[in-house]
This record gives sequence, structure tokens and C-alpha cells, in this order.
Amino acid sequence: MQFYVKDIMSTDLLTIKENISIRDLIKIFSNNEISGLPVLDQDNNIVGVVSLTDVIQNESSQTYYSMPFKKDYEIELLEITKIFDYPVSTIMSKDLFTVEPGDSIAKMAKIMFEKKIHRLLVIEYNKLVGIVTTFDVLKLLATSDESIVV
Repeated sequence: MQFYVKDIMSTDLLTIKENISIRDLIKIFSNNEISGLPVLDQDNNIVGVVSLTDVIQNESSQTYYSMPFKKDYEIELLEITKIFDYPVSTIMSKDLFTVEPGDSIAKMAKIMFEKKIHRLLVIEYNKLVGIVTTFDVLKLLATSDESIVV
């Protein structure tokens, strides 16, 4: 049996605006138990994708986690944590990798593997209609017959 992106994509989409703070993004990730979101501009156009990896890899965030103990630790900590007030647009990926609902799971998996990404935007007629993640592929494999070849 052949499976397509439309068979496993999520259509109940949560998106964020590019100007929300990284601090609010982290709260959204935590409250919704997710690790990535499409980012929209003020006109609701897709302008990026942001993930927990983007937050962790942000240079200023790394400074926060690797800062050695110092006498003026509290003052420096306050300065460094200001990064969490920056907008999501400062850390999001602007490279948009997409698939269409009718694309095969194999095509989708190939893009994810080659680009080393965990989510793809699903676009139909130039509109965001869903998102598909590596978790969706794992869920398909875990809940399907062992004879499935994707």
C-alpha cells in the first residue's frame, strides 16, 4: 500500500507571528508539547520555520548555558537573558522546504534526510495546508502492518 503526505500530515495548524519573543515561543513549545512551528508575517505569509534546535543553537542562548561562574553572575545573567526578548525572526530558518499533499512518503523522507530537517510545510495552491514531521512517519510505521514499505 502506498502512503502519501496527505495520509499523515497534521492539518490542525498552530502558527506564530515573526515578531513574538523567543521567551513566548518557548512557552508555546512547552504548553503544546511541540518542537517547531511555521512563522508568519503580519500579512499571514509564511516567512520561516522555527524549532527548538534554533533556540538551542542560538549563539546567545549557548552563552547563557555555558557561562562560567563569576562574581557579577546575576548582572551578567540578566543581560544575557535579554536574548529571550528578541523576536523569533532573529533565530528562525528562512529556508522553506515544502511538499504537497499528493507527494509520496518516500519523496518527503528523502527531502528530510538530505536537508537534515524534522518538519516540512505542506503547501497546496500556494497556501499552507499542513505540516509533516519525522514523528508522523514514526507514528505511521508504529501503527501499521509490518509489510508496509514507504
